[in-house]
Amino acid sequence: MSPISSDDSRTAPQPIPEVVEFKNRRGRALVSRLYPAMISGLVIGAIGSFAISVDEPWLFPSLGPTVFIQAVTPGASGARVWNTIVGHAIGLVAGFVALFAFAAQNTPAVMTSEILSMQRVAATALAVSVTVGLQLALSAQHPPAAATTMLVTLGSLKPNWSTVSIVTIGVLLAAAFGVIVRICHPAIPGKRQC
Repeated sequence: MSPISSDDSRTAPQPIPEVVEFKNRRGRALVSRLYPAMISGLVIGAIGSFAISVDEPWLFPSLGPTVFIQAVTPGASGARVWNTIVGHAIGLVAGFVALFAFAAQNTPAVMTSEILSMQRVAATALAVSVTVGLQLALSAQHPPAAATTMLVTLGSLKPNWSTVSIVTIGVLLAAAFGVIVRICHPAIPGKRQC
């Protein structure tokens, strides 16, 4: 009987690792696809549950793409806390400024009325342009913030302090969960796995 060579892992006893490491590509690919899908649902569910528990609508459409970026491309600059918070803040402010600059706040909301006014088109074009420009200037690129600005200019989010509160808390929760998502993400080498 020949001695067991050091590269014959099928017969040599192996210690059980504390963290499961996938030596093959298929295992890594499966985990890298399942983790983002599961964690995205959990994060959105957690934000929604917190919102329900305090009777606040902190869940709004542009958080979906924010969570997507954080779960699918956690190493991208758009997934960073700075980009998430500052990007959405820029989008919100740009939306309000453009809305009032074109007096679009007095026209019907697009999704409920199914009417698109020229004021809302002009406000949306200006707001998206300002959002992109300021994000680039401040190194805070976060594409979902363009959706936030459009939610304001098209009338889905009202131009008031309640909207500021809703968006701010929703974004802060998404940013906080994003940190946890990145720490625990199995596709990021050298990170401590949760």
